[in-house]
Amino acid sequence: MPESPALARQSGEDARAAAGGRVRVLHVYRRFHPDYTGDGIYYTRLIPHLEARGIANEVLAYETATEDGAETGSVEGIPVHYLPNRYGAPGEIALLRWLARNIGRFDLVHLHSHVSRSFLAYAFARMAGRPVLFSCTLDDSPTQLLAEYRPRNRPLVRLLMHSINTFVVISPHLLRRSLETVSPDRLSFIPQGVALDFAPVTPEDRAASRAALGLGAEDMVLLNVGSVSRRKNIAFLVAALARIPDPKVKLAVVGPLLEEDYVAEIRALMAREGIEDRVILAGFRDDAARWFTAADAFVFASTAEGFPNVYLEAMARSVPIVSTFLPGLTDFIIDQGEAGFMAADADQFVAAIQRLRADPSLRQGMGRAHRGFAERNLELGTVAARYAALYRRGHADPAPLPDLRVNFTRRLSEGPAALGLQEFDTPRDWQPLLQVVIDTEAHFDWHKGIATDVGEVSSITGLDASFDVFRRHGVKPALLIDHPVATQEVSRRIIRTLAAEGCEVGVHLHPWTTPPIVEIKDDWHSFSGNLGARLERAKLVTLTERVAELTGEQPRLFKAGRYGLSPNTFDTIEELGFETDLSICPWYDYSHLGGPDFSRFTARPGWFGRSRRLLSLPTTAAPLGWLGRRAGPVLRAARSPLGRRLRLAWWAQRVNALVPRRLSPEGCGLAEMRAVTLRLREDGLGVFTLSLHSPTLQVGNTPYVRSEAELRTLLANMDAFLAFFRDELGGAFTSPSALHARLAALPEGR
Repeated sequence: MPESPALARQSGEDARAAAGGRVRVLHVYRRFHPDYTGDGIYYTRLIPHLEARGIANEVLAYETATEDGAETGSVEGIPVHYLPNRYGAPGEIALLRWLARNIGRFDLVHLHSHVSRSFLAYAFARMAGRPVLFSCTLDDSPTQLLAEYRPRNRPLVRLLMHSINTFVVISPHLLRRSLETVSPDRLSFIPQGVALDFAPVTPEDRAASRAALGLGAEDMVLLNVGSVSRRKNIAFLVAALARIPDPKVKLAVVGPLLEEDYVAEIRALMAREGIEDRVILAGFRDDAARWFTAADAFVFASTAEGFPNVYLEAMARSVPIVSTFLPGLTDFIIDQGEAGFMAADADQFVAAIQRLRADPSLRQGMGRAHRGFAERNLELGTVAARYAALYRRGHADPAPLPDLRVNFTRRLSEGPAALGLQEFDTPRDWQPLLQVVIDTEAHFDWHKGIATDVGEVSSITGLDASFDVFRRHGVKPALLIDHPVATQEVSRRIIRTLAAEGCEVGVHLHPWTTPPIVEIKDDWHSFSGNLGARLERAKLVTLTERVAELTGEQPRLFKAGRYGLSPNTFDTIEELGFETDLSICPWYDYSHLGGPDFSRFTARPGWFGRSRRLLSLPTTAAPLGWLGRRAGPVLRAARSPLGRRLRLAWWAQRVNALVPRRLSPEGCGLAEMRAVTLRLREDGLGVFTLSLHSPTLQVGNTPYVRSEAELRTLLANMDAFLAFFRDELGGAFTSPSALHARLAALPEGR
């Protein structure tokens, strides 16, 4: 095949990088088997690209020995040193002896395995002036490494881990886990890469490979490449195949049969289902590339991965991927329904295969999309350039990967700058303005979590029955609706009626009830900003379309469920044409659930986005208590790791020093709502948001209303607060769109 454009572009870059002087790197592996382990194969492919960029590489194998007993050998031209061949057995003393003799030949040490449990070898390298890098690839993030030690030793281990300068993480999932233990400045995200030194696969290439492998021209070949082991979950693939009656759909598993008992279980399953002639257990093959070229789809059901190289090989050869959901991995690299499929369960998995079987053009289009993704983000030379920059400068190339925007809600702990948000003050001579925002959503048991949300919307009748409290004051609340409310007739009818009265209708993204639903249903994934940007976007597109169908208008208001936005969310809502975001909740911290920490935000409005036309209208909140305006630093200290251990936030609330409160009848009495408003008005705030959830307006759905008496009290408090805002504070009622127009007209508004 002819050389690809991506490879041709590399040559000039390689020459320029190599001119910067050679950097000598020692790669340390516990086991080094480049003939069949994914990690070994990958690095033997990557190292020539590093060499072209002026990086000299050698490998030290900590446990692996060779039959010839040679201390040093060569693999693909790379010097490999076998520690057991020199010292008879691996161990930390042997490692220290080898380093003492050889460390002077290297500029840095790159660990691919945790081989020094005492960290002495790492500390020795540091004392010798050599930086130490550690690659996290599967279950070895710093968080997971720390967990390997006894609890009483973990504080010491946490200190010893500072002997490692930088942890290199290869997937968003590993980045997430690593951030639980080490600071972002000690982490470098460098995904796995794939060689693209060949042109995209053509139909002729595919036909030729199928013929060479003895595969039928009319067969649909589902390929899995990897060891036959329980972690790889091959039995799931065989069971899925058994549910597809078409005898021409076949499964080929290429890889060593590592676990004999598991292989026996798989063969028994094949026999029970009568599909022995449809499953090929090919064993280890050195022509895996030919199998990828021959395949119609790559199928994967592994239970744990760092960043499977087999995904990349499938992408390189334009093969669509069908995979079970792997948190922090598949949602970042598989564009659901566009370049492959993620599946939450066997039903979705089988349905995806049947869609591909029925539509060859879909298979071809997805395959091309995967190849394009690899070319833009994961070409091996691009990845090598990031490693070369890390080896030379101590940090990876900061150039963004176009389709791999890895952000989580935790970024919001940095404050407005993390979102590109510029907060501003309204003119002092404005009368205060109040909007009412109702999160109009399905109800579920808040104490038991989102797993209890089955899309039940009957509580919407409480909103309808209670709406006179707003009509009396001429208030037209903004209704932010989730997917169940947007798609069920009982709620659609009420929303249409209220929209006809002038209520603005926007979207409230609950990812756990918004298709495509492929992710795990837990706290982390309930914050949409923690999802891969393309999965979050797919959900938001679905919800936006349903709301537009309901109202006849494109929605312009957005609010993330559980306030769970990230920088990716802001990018997406701008791309989709939204005008106002209502997701920020100042002073509140949801990081213990995996969500955002808004401690550095205020209740002031702000502009964001590349065009600076998107408006942020936060939930109105303020800290009450005797700390007053000194609350900010105290709150941040309370939410630090040490502050959490000391329970400072709990103590601050116990002594009434610091009590964050939202402007809401939920959990706030009238006196507290007035106090929040007056406190912020004194500080110059001119725009206020009164917020609540629609299920609260019916007894028994939320913790705030457990009886008819509590409902009457809540409605009375809202009624009194609206009167207070208008009559005592001299305020006026408004809506998000009216606020957007008025704030955009300010000379300093942008």
